[in-house]
Amino acid sequence: MQKPQLNATYEQSIAIDNARLGQSFKVVAYAGTGKTTTLQMISNAMPERRGMYLAFNKAIASEAQQKFHRNVDSRTFHSLAYRSVPREITDKLRLPRLSPSFVAKEYRLEPITLRRLMGGRYEQYVLMPSRLASIVVNAVGYFCSTNSQYPAPRHIQAPSWLHADDIAALQQHLYPALERRWLDSINPQHQAGIGHDIYLKLWALSEPYIPADYVLFDEAQDADPLMLGILLKQQNTQVIYVGDAHQQIYAWRGAINAMQKLPLPESRLTTSFRFGDEIADVANALLGGLNETVPLHGNPNQKSSVYNKPHTKKRDAILCRTNARAMELLLAGLVNGDKVSLQADHGKISKFIDAATILKQGKRVTDVPELAWFNSWHDVHEYCETHEGSDIKPLVKLVDDHGTSPLKKALEKITPIIDADYVISTAHKAKGLEWERVHLEDDYQFKLNQHDYKISDEELRLLYVAATRAKTSLNIHHIYDLVQRLKVKMPASLRKRSQPATTPEKNTV
Repeated sequence: MQKPQLNATYEQSIAIDNARLGQSFKVVAYAGTGKTTTLQMISNAMPERRGMYLAFNKAIASEAQQKFHRNVDSRTFHSLAYRSVPREITDKLRLPRLSPSFVAKEYRLEPITLRRLMGGRYEQYVLMPSRLASIVVNAVGYFCSTNSQYPAPRHIQAPSWLHADDIAALQQHLYPALERRWLDSINPQHQAGIGHDIYLKLWALSEPYIPADYVLFDEAQDADPLMLGILLKQQNTQVIYVGDAHQQIYAWRGAINAMQKLPLPESRLTTSFRFGDEIADVANALLGGLNETVPLHGNPNQKSSVYNKPHTKKRDAILCRTNARAMELLLAGLVNGDKVSLQADHGKISKFIDAATILKQGKRVTDVPELAWFNSWHDVHEYCETHEGSDIKPLVKLVDDHGTSPLKKALEKITPIIDADYVISTAHKAKGLEWERVHLEDDYQFKLNQHDYKISDEELRLLYVAATRAKTSLNIHHIYDLVQRLKVKMPASLRKRSQPATTPEKNTV
């Protein structure tokens, strides 16, 4: 099928010219700046060369395949690995997984007594075999995301509440089980199921060759060391890393932000097709807090407005920080008779609610990491009052206030997105999406005093992602004061609304 001709902007032309040189480089693409369209233009400019577009999930890769010419293959890392790893390994995907209790029994794990921080003091705590087995299984997953050649004690990640002096003891105690679990995972004769990370790691260890003259690596800021290591070893292949360092919101998964770390030439896409200057101003305030000096420009052809108002009916999406706040808004919407859709992690919320039910019955939880360390719901309450427990405190309060049964019923009453009055989403789940009218919720974490503010880089990146989902209307009521403080300290290069390097063309969107 003949792809439509696209008119390149000035910035897009620079990226295309860099691609024609045949050397690896980075395209720093701010929110809504036509990243996918630019990649399409790059591939169209090199029709004789074999290209490979790499995405993080199958849906994005399949959608991209429709946009590129036939000499470009769109895939995920996992699909490349699946075709290359021996079938007897990938067949293990269909086998039942070992439960933590089964792993503990098979590997003869023994309890170990360590020191746990609770309520500001350390107390003796016995880690039982099933808990130890969960740590071992997680350690295999962490090893698989690294560029390491073989599992080591450092891949065993200790709980955050553990006394620092006990970390090495735990790692030495569990290392034999970690090594055995990895070897069993890659042994075709061992009849236990594996996850997709196992065959991906095996493929990476085989020093794979990606069959392409050039690779377009999308969302490169979210790459883990394993993926980056594979690409860096492609000796004669041009790799074009595309992404936005400020949209890296998955560091907790092991992402290492290739957009900042790779010492490569770069071009930039700085003019948004999605929103106008008013929303760009808010984004620039957040970028300034992240020490960015290159501004994001609004689309001069797009009229956008920023509001400082409490909740109004004029919204298409409400973006929260946490699953707990999303559930609160869902319940409130259902009480009001609204047709509400939820773009949050349904499965994670549901599993947390189920685990809370089990704990309340006096049983132990093994498959929900947030609750796996506790013997009772009372223990969970104690943990919530510590600094480490602040993340799960909203969900615990939600269970206490509403009960597990009403929460489960609320999840069953979610309206399909196409029929909903509005969507409630976490900022993480909103990444890559857009709505006409967006309202930012009140659960983002920062502190303000009379003269200053305190906010982490992680939180600023999350707010940047959330704010840039809006096209025509952005309600910043709950972060308005923060934005004003950020604007006071903005670098001069971001403060003035300068003329964009290019005017977006209508047919490039």
